[in-house]
Amino acid sequence: MIDEDIEAFISAIENHTRREILRSLILDQSYALQISRWIGVSQQAIIKQLDLLEKANLISSVGLIPSASGASRKIYRPTGFSTLVADYSKNFIEVRRYELPVDPLSKPADKLLDHRKLTRRLEETNRKLSDIMNARMELIIEKDAILGELHSYINNISPDDFTKNILYDYSDTMDPQYVSKKYSVPVNFVMQLAENYLK
Repeated sequence: MIDEDIEAFISAIENHTRREILRSLILDQSYALQISRWIGVSQQAIIKQLDLLEKANLISSVGLIPSASGASRKIYRPTGFSTLVADYSKNFIEVRRYELPVDPLSKPADKLLDHRKLTRRLEETNRKLSDIMNARMELIIEKDAILGELHSYINNISPDDFTKNILYDYSDTMDPQYVSKKYSVPVNFVMQLAENYLK
């Protein structure tokens, strides 16, 4: 299940130049000419990529600064921070985007730590993330096995392809609203099929 927001996000970040622009803006808000100098791409190409990133809500304009050589320059900064998780397994594909808070409620007091302590904290944080991903991979393997069995069951008991497809999508997403919208049927119809065949 991939919605339009995720499609736009993937399209925006799949390009190397756009990722380099985002990296530079994460370090400091800037304008097209300066970014083009930083990453070695023409200003015209940078302006085109900035426009695409702005349309994808990954950057925004924060104002203008005067230029001695002509028109004022538009300043950009990064926005729309998120984590993208994609699973592609034998029995399902799922892509989810999780928005990250711009101003977390509890900020660590990094400024009180020296660079050695910060480096150790970063190593520990990376290790924790790695442990979470390993545990997640085990759950994805389990989910894949369960869906494989469920798909086989649905294939054998469905009276027609329409019912089968609804049950496939319901089992894959567990989201009756999504299935209802996809097949233009009432939510209670989806839930009734799930109740009759899966529960």
